[in-house]
Amino acid sequence: VTGAGGSIGSELVRQIMRFHPKRLVLIDIYENNMYDLQQEIVMERRIGEMQSDTDIVCLLASVRDKDRINKIMAKYQPDVVFHAAAHKHVPLVEDSPLEAIKNNVIGTRNVIECCIMNCVGKFVMISTDKAVRSTNVMGATKRMCELIVEGYKNNGVTKLCAVRFGNVLGSS
Repeated sequence: VTGAGGSIGSELVRQIMRFHPKRLVLIDIYENNMYDLQQEIVMERRIGEMQSDTDIVCLLASVRDKDRINKIMAKYQPDVVFHAAAHKHVPLVEDSPLEAIKNNVIGTRNVIECCIMNCVGKFVMISTDKAVRSTNVMGATKRMCELIVEGYKNNGVTKLCAVRFGNVLGSS
């Protein structure tokens, strides 16, 4: 799960854990969120509210760093990648559009290409309802990500899809 420390990424982690995967690799660039999620999992396991047979791997990495993402995928060989890493706060993204393009668009392309290079079976990108007739930079970058997913769909290795989420209260 990329962006595992964020509101959507961390909830994906909680939901995925219910299916008892062999291993769950969590990737985030922001160490505070990753640490909080790691500690939540430790505490939930300690009190018996979360299963403990899944190997949890927490890694600091940026989707902008294709080499790092490629090395992670080569080492852990995931079956499925949930891509939730993104700059998504509209006002901040409006003030730093190039950073949003690097993170959202180029980061998404990097993750997809690494999935294909490492024979990952499935890739799921988390998009936003703001990608529909976008009126802001964030929505436009997420729409570009959807188009990248579409452009790589016939790669012969990794099945790709994008899902759109609406506003998430208190998201990080």
